[in-house]
Amino acid sequence: MRASVLGLIFGMAFVTFLPRFIPMAFLSRCVLPEKIKVGLDYVPVAILSAIVFPLLFSDGETIRIDLHSLLTAFPVFIFAWKVKSLWGSVILGMAIYWLLGFVF
Repeated sequence: MRASVLGLIFGMAFVTFLPRFIPMAFLSRCVLPEKIKVGLDYVPVAILSAIVFPLLFSDGETIRIDLHSLLTAFPVFIFAWKVKSLWGSVILGMAIYWLLGFVF
């Protein structure tokens, strides 16, 4: 492997590691207020929603509804609401999307 490729890999690992490690290192000694802890519980759901909703209702330029994605999303939303498992929702969504691929 060339040194430039190896340097690029280590550089990307370093740049990915720092934004995760620095807050953890400094905030691990602090006691966060309960309101902030409760608010941080919603961050994964907000990020997942920000990724999913544009895929369901837009193709980048126009607003559209993709039936295949929408039929996948409804059971996953209900599952996520009832069970509150992010990984379970991701796995269920992938399975339903894959199974619907055989139908549509």
